[in-house]
Amino acid sequence: MIFEESIRASSERADSRIVLALDLEEDDPQTLQEKSVKILDDVRRHICALKINRQIVLTLGLGGVSSILKRAHEYSLPTIMDAKLNDVGHTNAFMMRAFIQAGFDAVIASPVTGWEGGMDSVFSLAREHGKGVILLVYMSNPGAEQFYSTTVKGPTPRPIFENFADLSIQWGAEAIVVGATRPEILRRVRQIVGPKMIILSPGIGAQGGDARKAIEAGATYLIVGRSIYKSSSPSQAAQAINDAVKSV
Repeated sequence: MIFEESIRASSERADSRIVLALDLEEDDPQTLQEKSVKILDDVRRHICALKINRQIVLTLGLGGVSSILKRAHEYSLPTIMDAKLNDVGHTNAFMMRAFIQAGFDAVIASPVTGWEGGMDSVFSLAREHGKGVILLVYMSNPGAEQFYSTTVKGPTPRPIFENFADLSIQWGAEAIVVGATRPEILRRVRQIVGPKMIILSPGIGAQGGDARKAIEAGATYLIVGRSIYKSSSPSQAAQAINDAVKSV
């Protein structure tokens, strides 16, 4: 459980629950690289991990992203690739190997493909290389309810997200993602996975999620992007979020 240990240690050092989401959208690779590094340098003392989305990977390539990951590791910040892996096993394995070689410490994956011939290759590679797998349980966008809250038929009918929460335990995920925009879902998932599972919650600020309410509902860490990197002072914006949840 290397990723779990590293993010908890980082959180304690920085007294922070923020995972910075570097989701910048720039067409020019050099501009994107410079902006990403500048923001990371500015907020590094106020965050506990770094998450990179596919926008940056598509613009910079994994080679360009590796330099950002190296910078984060110099600050002892664990790094997450928000890949939402959800393909067949051999394709998942190819992508997982590429992310591992680039230097990511954990990868976000979707459980929709199931275990055999789907997620089995992701978890196998993660364990082989000492990396973490973070399962997507419930997204933060308004339309997420159409899928994640759909009731699954069976001996005990229940929402899909509850099954995903169970799978995160069965498969040995180190963390899960549950949107901060649905505190009631967060509470239910926390009941299912217990007190020790790390829950990462995106959707703070720009999508309407409230940092304090998310922590109170069961989130361990907050994934925050636009509310920080679009601020005139990213470091102050990050510190304000930390201050808002310190007493929770």
